[in-house]
Amino acid sequence: MTGGLIASGIVGTAGAHPSPGGDSENHAEGMRLFSEQAVNGTTEVVTQNNYVYAATGSGMAVVDGRHPGRPELVATLTANDPAGGILDVKVDGNLASLASNGGPGVTLVDISTPTDPQEVTFYRTGHSVHNNFLADGYAYLTINESDEAPFSEARTDIIDVSDPTSPEKIGEFRLSDHFPAFAAAGINPCHDIYVQGDFLYQAFWDAGVVITDISDPTDPTLVTQFGDAPGADTPLPSSSRDERYLTLPGNAHYVQPSPDGQYVYVGAETFPGGYVENPDNDDYGGISVFDVSDYDAPKQVARIDPPEIDVFRTSHNFDVTNNQLHASWYNGGVTLHDITDPANPTELGHYAAEGSSFWTAVRSRGFTVAGDIGGGVVFLHPDEGTAQPPAFDGDERPTEPEIEHQ
Repeated sequence: MTGGLIASGIVGTAGAHPSPGGDSENHAEGMRLFSEQAVNGTTEVVTQNNYVYAATGSGMAVVDGRHPGRPELVATLTANDPAGGILDVKVDGNLASLASNGGPGVTLVDISTPTDPQEVTFYRTGHSVHNNFLADGYAYLTINESDEAPFSEARTDIIDVSDPTSPEKIGEFRLSDHFPAFAAAGINPCHDIYVQGDFLYQAFWDAGVVITDISDPTDPTLVTQFGDAPGADTPLPSSSRDERYLTLPGNAHYVQPSPDGQYVYVGAETFPGGYVENPDNDDYGGISVFDVSDYDAPKQVARIDPPEIDVFRTSHNFDVTNNQLHASWYNGGVTLHDITDPANPTELGHYAAEGSSFWTAVRSRGFTVAGDIGGGVVFLHPDEGTAQPPAFDGDERPTEPEIEHQ
């Protein structure tokens, strides 16, 4: 693989599982289908208190996972206008937030009774919100406003939602304020965000990851930036910008720190092959591991390759625990890695199934819960279950990034 994220000094690389022979076969080694629940329109899924919350395009669905062998769809909610294109859901306590990729803001939902979610309000940003995060009474929203160049005003807005009936913007972190050349290059949206403790982690595509201190959310301050691809600060003509945007190097798509904050995992989403002018370009994005124990000198220590299976298999969303990484790879399925030693990740399991394309994978009480795009939620287990695909019909993976290149 080529790549600006594949920096010198890499200590370990996790190899993918051998190919099962193409997209017409099912594959389950160390990870099997334990149970499933159909949910029309499924994209992102998150878990809280044994419930699974799934974004559905038009709103949200809730699956009761208290009995993982027989999960049950217990609620659906259609968000009111002007919400639309809801690809992302987050939950924190009694509140859920639904980001409108096709609407101008986020929908806030009371989930104090998970079986009866109630829309509280729609917070207008004036711009689409691809991803968001909820933590400690604040909502963090990706905003990709443009001025002269695409994504030139990429930022994270910080909204006080302690009173969800009256949300209020109180702060922002704007890429152009700190890295004007990255902002002007036209290839660096704020694609996804993660909050842990006093830190906000932001994936800015070819500009890499920016960590900010949000101990005072009204005044986020820069901590460090790393993982940018060569040329990420150089504007390109529109004729060559698209291929650069769709392929490696770069493409920091999703970010999550280890629970202790010493490491940061960065997934790259790529759209090679027939989706760019060069059909011989088949480099798929993996997950890079950075040691950030010294914020002045972050360094890449490992890279997890995509599964070696002849399908569309770029990295998408994932979940990091103290010693495991649960990851989705679109048609490439779901993997589980031991990251006890982050510099030497080891694959523990891989599940892929004909007709399935996975948006995300998260932990849940000894299971991996994954969102099969358009079809529903699956519970995967290391030992028990089947190698077969779920019974419901899923959708094909997207053919371009969810944030369209402008």
